[in-house]
Amino acid sequence: MLLQNIIGPLISYFIGSIPFGFLIVKIVKGIDIRKTGSGNPGATNVARVLGKPYGIVVFVLDMLKGFLPVFLCDWLLGGQGHSLAVIFCGVGVICGHTFPVFLGFKGGKAAATGCGVFLWLTPLPLLISVFIWLMTVYISRYVSLGSMLSSITLVTSLILLGKDPFGQGLPLTLFSIFISALLIIRHTSNIKRLLNGTETKIGSKGKAEVSAGGKP
Repeated sequence: MLLQNIIGPLISYFIGSIPFGFLIVKIVKGIDIRKTGSGNPGATNVARVLGKPYGIVVFVLDMLKGFLPVFLCDWLLGGQGHSLAVIFCGVGVICGHTFPVFLGFKGGKAAATGCGVFLWLTPLPLLISVFIWLMTVYISRYVSLGSMLSSITLVTSLILLGKDPFGQGLPLTLFSIFISALLIIRHTSNIKRLLNGTETKIGSKGKAEVSAGGKP
């Protein structure tokens, strides 16, 4: 029980805390990504600073670090699926990415890492939410809007398609709601810019993103 519910999530937290975006920008360009663009160490800002290929690399790495802890925990437990121990590992890795100990507890917005977690836990609802993300970004060119709408879609799809979402599957439902709420809260500054019409679209450099002290 100690290994499953405490040590596992703790290890997952440190895995989530690995700041791939920060490290890659530091190695490639020698700068602190937190002091350029939006100031966020996630894949979107890396794409703005280094280009889309690097942004894709960071997205994949962040997604993998979300996938591996829940996959390994489930495998070690003999495939128990949505057990609390596996969900706790998901909470740990996402909290690690969002509040990384290695970056002073100021990290990314959990979109890519959350994708990795739910890729193992709920692949079909995730695919639906990814489709909504793609359509939203294609139409609006706002990555932030796509991330928020896709997180809401994930919760909705899980409730509609999940097995007993308010009974045996309640822990997973609550976890998805927690992650969706966390992601939306982390996008507070983006919401303000969307309402003000100053949010940056894909392929452009908005005023809100160019200051070195810009907040994620």
